[in-house]
Amino acid sequence: MKTVMTLLLSLCLLLPVYEPFAEADGQQVKLGFIQPDKSLVNGHILRRYYITYLDELSKQTNWDYQLVNIDAGNAFSQLFAGDIDLLLSVEYPSSLGMNNGIIYSTMDFGYDVEGLYTRESETRFDPQDLNTLNGAVVGVIAHRPINDRFEEFQQNNRLTLTVREFVNQQAMLTALNAGDIDLVVDTATNTTAEEHFLMAYARIPVRVAAIDAQRRRLVEMEQALARLNMENPHFEPLLSQNLAVNLDFQLVHYTPLESQYIQNLPPLRIAIYGGSSPYIEYDEDTHTAKGIYADLIAALAENSGLQFSYVHVSQYQDAIAMLEKGDADIMLDIFTGAEKHLPFYFTNPLLEIPYTFIGNTAQTPSASDPVTLAVPWPEPSLMSYLRQKFPHWNFVETKISYSDALDRVQRKECNLALLRDSTLEIDRPLIPYPNLNIIPDASIKIPTSLVISPTQPRILQSILNKAITQINPEKRLHITQKHIIDSKPEFSLQHIITFYPLQSGLTAGIILFLIAGMFFLSHHQQSMNKAQKLLQEKNLKLLSMIEKLNTAKQKQRHYQELAETDALTGLLNKAAIERAGSEILCTPAAPDRCHALFIIDLDHFKEANDTLGHQRGDDILRRFGVCLSHIVRADDAVGRFGGDEFILILDNIPRHNIERIATRIREAAHNLEPATDEHPRLSASIGIALYPAHGRDYQELLHNADQALYHVKEKGRDGWSLAYYDQKSI
Repeated sequence: MKTVMTLLLSLCLLLPVYEPFAEADGQQVKLGFIQPDKSLVNGHILRRYYITYLDELSKQTNWDYQLVNIDAGNAFSQLFAGDIDLLLSVEYPSSLGMNNGIIYSTMDFGYDVEGLYTRESETRFDPQDLNTLNGAVVGVIAHRPINDRFEEFQQNNRLTLTVREFVNQQAMLTALNAGDIDLVVDTATNTTAEEHFLMAYARIPVRVAAIDAQRRRLVEMEQALARLNMENPHFEPLLSQNLAVNLDFQLVHYTPLESQYIQNLPPLRIAIYGGSSPYIEYDEDTHTAKGIYADLIAALAENSGLQFSYVHVSQYQDAIAMLEKGDADIMLDIFTGAEKHLPFYFTNPLLEIPYTFIGNTAQTPSASDPVTLAVPWPEPSLMSYLRQKFPHWNFVETKISYSDALDRVQRKECNLALLRDSTLEIDRPLIPYPNLNIIPDASIKIPTSLVISPTQPRILQSILNKAITQINPEKRLHITQKHIIDSKPEFSLQHIITFYPLQSGLTAGIILFLIAGMFFLSHHQQSMNKAQKLLQEKNLKLLSMIEKLNTAKQKQRHYQELAETDALTGLLNKAAIERAGSEILCTPAAPDRCHALFIIDLDHFKEANDTLGHQRGDDILRRFGVCLSHIVRADDAVGRFGGDEFILILDNIPRHNIERIATRIREAAHNLEPATDEHPRLSASIGIALYPAHGRDYQELLHNADQALYHVKEKGRDGWSLAYYDQKSI
């Protein structure tokens, strides 16, 4: 008996430990997001990072979280007041005077940006020339952990600065306004109106803060982080790498020695060979270049202060020879291994060019298969790169056009052809080859770097690498898309048939009709009887052909009805989503839960499709389909209804989760494609019908959800609405 009582007492003591996690389902959690300094222009990037991370974590915690924008000045007061449950982007350990009663996560979560700030109207300091910082008096908060990164910044750039420590931020800013110090060290999420951004130099990890009353939620979040890192170890590194690309271009600066070298350096001579639109083309009359690479070189000049000029040669080997002799300073090339490029040295990639494999089947090739690959206009460095990546493949060595390469694949002389994605978007060469397929999941990105002549010192490599890092990823994307959209297709017979199919067909039809008419008139009298007999035979054949065609169409409809997958997105097709929905609706929902049907229309998709091209439009639909698949659970159903319309059928879902799911769908649509001058930002209009409140079967729910969608579009799109709610049907 004593043993039994001991066991019962132990169980009672253990139950509170697990109780919070049992109640985790659907709990509302408010997370404070400190708005960073707008001068860094990275607030939306940091917010997107947290939303993506929290979306993934919510699958572990089942939190219904809300990201609340707050200012640094009242962040901790809102935490104590209960306006927010957890606070993101907090330095640890805190040395800003707000550590009483605060607990912190043991794991890093997110990043902040550290930099130098000064007072308003200060003009003595230039972030592009670190020499101007020498002799400045810099204020720091005593014992603040980020001071280590500031000292590292001083040492790396060999700056002579006078550093003064202050007990808190207010004392430091008072000294700044009084002119006792020139600069202050602070982070983007801790600045006040008195601090004016000068330059950023470090990305620092931060943690999550809470008061002791919210310790349970902080523990839940850390446990979810640990599970996520164990189950999906690549998620956080990939997400952080993407954030680093979008932040670190602001953190690069030139040392005083590098700045002095740039000022004394004459224009660098860039050797370019041949020319290929939309990447680079050379004008012999003006001695200038245009294209994607030319605009990126201009961005390098803007970032670094370097000057560039162009030297044009016809062959790749001529450009190499100029670099060896010192007649040119740099050129664009693909790095395939140090031993093959001595005595040159390379920068980091300036651009990665995407290529796509085309074949007779959609089967993904293996690097170990005996594949014969046709490469249009094969450049030596490109072929060297491909041989290194695919050592077992055979390559077509002769110079051929992309249409010749596709012809060889269609005749099965080659297994695959390798085409640039830009060629596929601009010239649409696959239209005359309906039997050829784009190989899914087999595209490659080939990096192109700047090759530096051995006559140049190593410091030039460091300067160019920094200038490349400083190119804003959004600007790089804008440059690439602009040139691809503005490029004109190659003018040829294939171009006429591809881009003017209706006009070409009408012209050919008229010519054939005139020829047939003349022939008919000249032989009408002699061949009337024969023609009538032949016509009867053709009519019989035509009737037979029509009958066969009808039979074939019936079989085709039967096969299409059997198919359940939408070919473009990989989601369920219209028929399959109806069957899946009917199966879900057969089972009653649990108390306080319901089945839900979402019908989603992707707003402004047509404008983006017409502006960016159909291939890019297809890619947008595919990516949106992937986003929807990530939002739903395994027991739910997601499908493409047609065009840019999608359907979700959610099985046995808590009613209060409807708004959260609709919000995540809208955010996913917002992040699909940045808005441009040619098309607005993509968004989602959503109509929702609940079972059994809005219908007892799939068709009734679909009708009511469609009415709700129509209501959203009348209200201006980019929103969601429930169908008319009949209280009697609950």
